[in-house]
Amino acid sequence: MDRVLPHVQAVLVAGPSLGEGRSLSDSQRAELMEKALAVIKGQVPVFVWITRDTEEKTGETLRLLSKKLKARKYKGQVRWLDTPLYYHSNRGLVSYYRALTSSTQEPWLLHNDPGLIDQLARSFKRNNIRTTVLKEILGIEKIQGLLHWGSLDRAGNYQKTARTRPEFRMYDGDELRFLTHPSLSGVVSAGANLSPKGWSRITEASLGLSDIREDYPDRLQQLWKTGRHLRTLLDLYRPQPAPIIKQVLSEAGILESPTCTGPVEPVGEKVRSIIEEMRRYGDDVNQ
Repeated sequence: MDRVLPHVQAVLVAGPSLGEGRSLSDSQRAELMEKALAVIKGQVPVFVWITRDTEEKTGETLRLLSKKLKARKYKGQVRWLDTPLYYHSNRGLVSYYRALTSSTQEPWLLHNDPGLIDQLARSFKRNNIRTTVLKEILGIEKIQGLLHWGSLDRAGNYQKTARTRPEFRMYDGDELRFLTHPSLSGVVSAGANLSPKGWSRITEASLGLSDIREDYPDRLQQLWKTGRHLRTLLDLYRPQPAPIIKQVLSEAGILESPTCTGPVEPVGEKVRSIIEEMRRYGDDVNQ
């Protein structure tokens, strides 16, 4: 956290696709959230994934995390991140969220990931939030954004629908797509754990937030090199983000252990390739 905080605009904990949120118990999620908040101390917003495989269990997780957050009297911004189609169909989703969001003080973000839904043993008729459903959800003030994986066309439809709420944020969950087709709100990146400066540079340039002068002689060349570097790293860690990134950070002395919550395939070759690429580029993992 200390290493990445200066370069990010928000932090996601217990993520389901890039992290290990799906295999964490409620108590582990609560511990992870509390320890993250203790380090972040309000410096940036924190997104916390609350989803489980039923409405009832998701409600239990939300109540536990809300209780821990209230007891801490945390002054910073926390947003609950939920993947509705993980346990609920599009039908009745608007009324469900009206009730659910009214039970919390914190804002919400929705998570749309058809690939994640396709992995479930059982799934509902659709693996994407319907655009017509999202249009109605936009009427719920506490729902302030959407983290989207999936097709670029659907992302465009979501963005058009959200024009009625200029403050509604659309985040990319797909790092590769962001590198090739940057969104208007930014990207949630596992690779930022390896190269926070690199991802910050690319994101700020894409969103027009960079303080680098437009006439800086080598600006475009430097951005191109950074983008190519991030793409190289992404190709290496993308098959297993959590275990590969953990192993790299462990070998750098940043993590005490690369232990994961479930079985993983051997990652030694990819880890060595990542370390070599970072050294070649001059991206010091210890900074």
